[in-house]
Amino acid sequence: MGWLGKIFGGGASVDGLRKALAQKRFADARLLAEQLQGQNLPAEEVAEVERLAVTAGDGLARLNLDEACGFQRAGESERADEHLQLALQQVCSAELRREIEEASMKPLQPTIENVPEVLSNVSCSRCAPQKLTPLAHEESDFPDLDSRLELVLISYPPDLAERYRHKSEQFLEGFLFAHAGQDGEALLSWQGLSGAEQDDLYWFELGSAQARCGQRKDARKSLEKALRENPDLLPATEALVSVLVALGTADKARELLQGMLDRGQDPAFCHAQLAYLSVQEKAREQALVHTRQALVEGAGDPSFLVLGASLLEQAGALDEAEVVLNRLSGGGCRGGLNLPLAEFLLRQQRDLGKILDTFNAACREDPENPRWQLRVAQTYLARNWRKEGLNLLKKVVDDPRLAPELHQEAVTQLAGLDA
Repeated sequence: MGWLGKIFGGGASVDGLRKALAQKRFADARLLAEQLQGQNLPAEEVAEVERLAVTAGDGLARLNLDEACGFQRAGESERADEHLQLALQQVCSAELRREIEEASMKPLQPTIENVPEVLSNVSCSRCAPQKLTPLAHEESDFPDLDSRLELVLISYPPDLAERYRHKSEQFLEGFLFAHAGQDGEALLSWQGLSGAEQDDLYWFELGSAQARCGQRKDARKSLEKALRENPDLLPATEALVSVLVALGTADKARELLQGMLDRGQDPAFCHAQLAYLSVQEKAREQALVHTRQALVEGAGDPSFLVLGASLLEQAGALDEAEVVLNRLSGGGCRGGLNLPLAEFLLRQQRDLGKILDTFNAACREDPENPRWQLRVAQTYLARNWRKEGLNLLKKVVDDPRLAPELHQEAVTQLAGLDA
């Protein structure tokens, strides 16, 4: 959905990747890098994404190495080993890999009372002892308005970022409230702004905040004003399309997108959005037409690629669906299959060894998500490992964290096995 996907959800961008790294959100950065590696980017951006992917992988590895060292000092060898193994899976640079391997060979030193204070700030909430102090809020490192503004603007196109820098302090205070998820405070901050302040950026930010607060009719008016001021402000179009759909006026959203197409304005975005609208209206054939056109135009948003592949698969165009899923990235620094592709191959009963490795890795990296345990169980069964598959399936079907549609999938499969 573009560079401001936070409004109604969205996909990956190079600017978003830079921002995630600036905020030391290494897990998010690694995911964004993996998504971007499956897109058709300019050569200079390909090189930058590769470099940032290494930074993200090493950042995660460093966090796990620090945690492992803390657990080593506490005499908790099993937990230390778990984090060292994760670090080895995540690391990209040779120098850090050697450091992790050296830590793996260190003897245990169970002297928790001598652990330096800095090691108490471990990053893994599942493993950290309760007495450890949580990480300070990241904004404490950027206390002044200018620093926090620059942190946000990292993810913006340079020309647009420069426009924001010249806005008034009152506007920017509300802008930062909105980016902190405090939309009510943002709306209060913008009260009283008038005249030159009420430009396309003002109406766009105001409308976006109103939409997130559920004030959809007001949001529609604000976003329409933004586009009257600046018809080329694509994020305002994205937001307005979502608002129009939420208001039950999908025909107006379609009219807006068709107008953009008639002007030759971002056809990849327009056809992708029209595909989404067609799916919501259960017009599958029309959705497929727009999907194929969006792909021809170069649409690369990961969420759209997953939707498009699903539509193609349902239409029986399996080869096309696989090509689309291959445009998504694989396993970051380690390579491998991406998860949507692995799930597709599971449905096709293909490459079961590779997809089992992929799902096992997902279980290690996202242990709170039982989806991947379910996929491991299904892969076991596909390989005719009935005992292992049945045991794991019985375990995961009772996991309350399993999404309802996945729970039903597990129940149905289990009933078929017991029959």
